[in-house]
Amino acid sequence: MGDVVRVAAGERVELDAGTARTLDERRAAIEDRVRRTRAPAYGFNRGFGHNVDVAVGPEELEQLQLNLIRSHSSGLGPSAPTEVVRAAMLLRAASLAKGNSGVRATVVTKLLELLNAQLTPVVPVYGSVGASGDLAPLSHIALALIGEGAVLASGSAEPVPAAVALTAAGIEPLRPQMKEGLALNNGLQFSTAYGVLALDRMWVLLETAALATAISAQVQLGSDAPYAADLHELRPHPGGVAVARWLRMLMRESPIRHAHERHAVDWQVQDPYSLRCAAQVLGACHELLTDAQATLETEINSVTDNPLLLPDEDGDYTRVVSGGHFHGMPVAVRLHGVLQAMAIAAHLSSARCARYVDERRNKGLGPDLIWPELGPAAMAASSGMMIPEYVAVALTNGITAACAPSHLMSVATDAGQEDHVSMSAGLAVRVWDTLPRLAEVLAIELAFGSQAAALRAEAEHIPTKRELTAEQREATRPEREAYEAALRRELGAPDLDVDVTVAGQHRWSVDERRLSPPCERAIAAVRDYCPVVKEDRVLSGDLAELARAVGDGEIIAAATPGMDWYE
Repeated sequence: MGDVVRVAAGERVELDAGTARTLDERRAAIEDRVRRTRAPAYGFNRGFGHNVDVAVGPEELEQLQLNLIRSHSSGLGPSAPTEVVRAAMLLRAASLAKGNSGVRATVVTKLLELLNAQLTPVVPVYGSVGASGDLAPLSHIALALIGEGAVLASGSAEPVPAAVALTAAGIEPLRPQMKEGLALNNGLQFSTAYGVLALDRMWVLLETAALATAISAQVQLGSDAPYAADLHELRPHPGGVAVARWLRMLMRESPIRHAHERHAVDWQVQDPYSLRCAAQVLGACHELLTDAQATLETEINSVTDNPLLLPDEDGDYTRVVSGGHFHGMPVAVRLHGVLQAMAIAAHLSSARCARYVDERRNKGLGPDLIWPELGPAAMAASSGMMIPEYVAVALTNGITAACAPSHLMSVATDAGQEDHVSMSAGLAVRVWDTLPRLAEVLAIELAFGSQAAALRAEAEHIPTKRELTAEQREATRPEREAYEAALRRELGAPDLDVDVTVAGQHRWSVDERRLSPPCERAIAAVRDYCPVVKEDRVLSGDLAELARAVGDGEIIAAATPGMDWYE
């Protein structure tokens, strides 16, 4: 998958000379058989789709392929991102280069010439139902190969006619021969390209979700016990084991974690699920992504058009077999899994955001994380970070809505010939479009974590679970000492430093308020985009920039240089 990501970003690619010879040899063999026997062969001398029984004469075979590309270039909507189209072009070339599609080597090299010339066909995102492949999107790519349609040149924001761009680059348009138009548009490379690039980014977001968990666990004075290795050996789901390992690494050497770990100070018997169950929840996301990666790796190394050539009794690739490798269901199921992982991670993050702004549950961080040095009057007039929590809820709801199971909503097409379709392309586009929303949810949680860490750094006491009654506050010194002794016995903490002058609080040093090294680095990176909120200000721009940095992997990279995520 890494090769696909690199070529999508602009890396050059070449066709192996031996592969090119094999393609041309197999092409010559199938051309000879079709012309010599005149046997019906779908895609070679027959019509397409429900016109499968319509014979096409030799003089019309090339026109048939051109007409196929032109007529199927009927997509609508905004243009697909450049990197997605480039990935689709590479994947289509790789599939054809396997030698089972019956095309000449020049078909593959034309795709690569456009890639290397940084010419990207303009491809509308809507139009594929993910069966017979991604017909409309791939046809728009093929349209550019024949010198029609439009392309984007490197560094240009405006499309230009493909004929003009190809001439300027010294590229001759392709003249597709029998079956070659069908080979270009009959595959699942558009859906798969979206999936590969989205999954690459989603792994970064899952790592960032673990980072946000580790920060929240520390500043909300949670326990790291639920992430223990021997605990997860008792329920060894691979994803849960992996994420628990991540969390242990992210929280290692955390001073704030140890400063309050005595039960008498703050340690709870059980943290809320959004902290305690984070390894299990994000672990399920990890497994969804792992499953998607395995499927996509199979897909990018597969042959997916129709019909395909298999060896006959003499070993020649002239046996024409119609099958269903273009059907998108294997990919659609995994794309839906990636969407589910997004929704799960967003809901987990949103639950913790809700705790941040709730002074009853945020361990002394105050209402809405308002900066306490403002004073009572100014605090009363402030909203602090109230509304970002609302925004996280709205975003999470939108991510959940994007999880509609389109792959379960087949609608027959092509006069009933294609009576079951996968809708993989629609899912693929939604996966891509939803990634920024998850980045925004995680950015909000990280902003909360940064604010909470700043509040902890300012506080001289750890809030404890014990609150003194009014009567105890007013008691005489001997009565207070008796109360302290009784409290120590009750909690089984003979060394507890109970300061009854500060109700229910335990003094801590500056060093004890620090987070683990990775989380301290993360907080510093977050503050480059969203500084600590000491008075009410417009946060939209800060959060948008932070979300961009989250999505681009800048925050996780700053927090964990050299960390071995995948051992």
